[in-house]
Amino acid sequence: MSRFEVVCFCEDIAHERFITALIQRAAEERNRLVHIQVLNATHGSKVWPEFRQYLEELKKGRRPVPDVLVVVIDGNCKRAAQVRKEIEQDVARLGVHIPHLVCAVPDPHIERWYLEDQHALKAVLPKAQPKKLRYKCERDRYKQALRESIRAAGIEPLLGGAEYGEEIARYLNLHRLDRSFKSFWKNLCEAFR
Repeated sequence: MSRFEVVCFCEDIAHERFITALIQRAAEERNRLVHIQVLNATHGSKVWPEFRQYLEELKKGRRPVPDVLVVVIDGNCKRAAQVRKEIEQDVARLGVHIPHLVCAVPDPHIERWYLEDQHALKAVLPKAQPKKLRYKCERDRYKQALRESIRAAGIEPLLGGAEYGEEIARYLNLHRLDRSFKSFWKNLCEAFR
């Protein structure tokens, strides 16, 4: 069985822990082997210039082109489709051929995906008190809600909840998540066919 080389380009550790576990899950469900290399932007605000730099390195042959490139960038109050289009345009503009480009655009932030399936969070932390919030694009709204949910279990989330990302991703009921997640999951699964 051949192995898929996957590069996961993401903003931060909250993206990394959650999305790499989902990549592994999708591959396992399709009986695929994957090797995941994670590239983190040095800071969320630098994600776009650093993503473009990575594409330049691919174009110049300084890095091998992966079988699957998963780009994880928060929507930050832009529609997921708009951010996905920007990612695709950057790839096209540089003329880099990537066999499978998968965009994960949490709308508005990754912490919303952590909270979407309350049962998954409670499976990991039974005393957690997750609240499924109505959508609102407000800075730190979901980050704060995730922290508060974990604190209710008597635990101080040292990484803001990211330390539970892998486990939450394993328990997710994929049908309980929002449209931006479902689009990501569909594209990810198609990449491993």
